[in-house]
Amino acid sequence: MSKVELPPAVLDCLKNDMQIEMEHFFKKYDSFDDSFKVIANKLLVDMLRVSKKSSSFNKDVSLYEDGTHEQNEFMDAMFDCFKLFNELQSSKIDLLKRIYKHHSRSEGYWFPVVVISKPLASYLNEPTEFILYRGCYLDEYSNKDYRQSWTSDLDTAKRFAFIYGDYNKNNRVVIKAKVKSTDIAWIVGSITEHEVVLLPDFAPIEDAIELSYTQYCESKNQ
Repeated sequence: MSKVELPPAVLDCLKNDMQIEMEHFFKKYDSFDDSFKVIANKLLVDMLRVSKKSSSFNKDVSLYEDGTHEQNEFMDAMFDCFKLFNELQSSKIDLLKRIYKHHSRSEGYWFPVVVISKPLASYLNEPTEFILYRGCYLDEYSNKDYRQSWTSDLDTAKRFAFIYGDYNKNNRVVIKAKVKSTDIAWIVGSITEHEVVLLPDFAPIEDAIELSYTQYCESKNQ
């Protein structure tokens, strides 16, 4: 068992200020050996310290480039998180949005996952029910353990299910769900992905598999 643990001040910041999903974070953190964790902990403590007082985060904190690809990727991701924390401490909503939508997540790099646990705006003027789609693994549908990111655009869900990423596409599906407006945490407003972020542990009114990979391939060949 590892003897090196994440410093409590860093854990508190990640969990409470940045609202990072800690199971996902620790799956990555605990994949490293103790010798690197010691290095990472020192860097993370320094990032936290500087982020709270520096108006020039980039000048006072250097990127870590002396490890393996995975180690460097991890530290680069955390550098970006603390840099945003430094810039956006006065607006927690903007901080959550920026970390949640960080470009590294869409480009296939490891990056912390943010849990948006409360609505970021009022959606009382929206329709009471929405039809949304999500491209995901079949297990997510079977277990009803849905992630937060959905889309109102079927073609976008198809891309995330069957085109983006190095997936076992035979186990991928597009889910169609009817959800209540009270389940919405954030309507992102992206004209390319039409993303809608739902609250954790939401329960759809209805959900079903809209498209399997076999059906998707058949539709492409028609």
